[in-house]
Amino acid sequence: MLSQAAFPTGGLYFKNKTWVKETKGKHAIIHNNYIVGFEKKIKRFRDFNLWLVDDHASESPLGKL
Repeated sequence: MLSQAAFPTGGLYFKNKTWVKETKGKHAIIHNNYIVGFEKKIKRFRDFNLWLVDDHASESPLGKL
């Protein structure tokens, strides 16, 4: 099993601020589940300062992907 502190579910991470503070620095991957819709997932990551993709993420040296 994976460590809950390192790999929290969206239900835990996004709904329990106390737990997030107590486990700060231990998160490796935060699952963005318990929400439906691609745009909603991106918005939630942005709202929590977890969206780290720049504006050129869909580009390659060969052009747009």
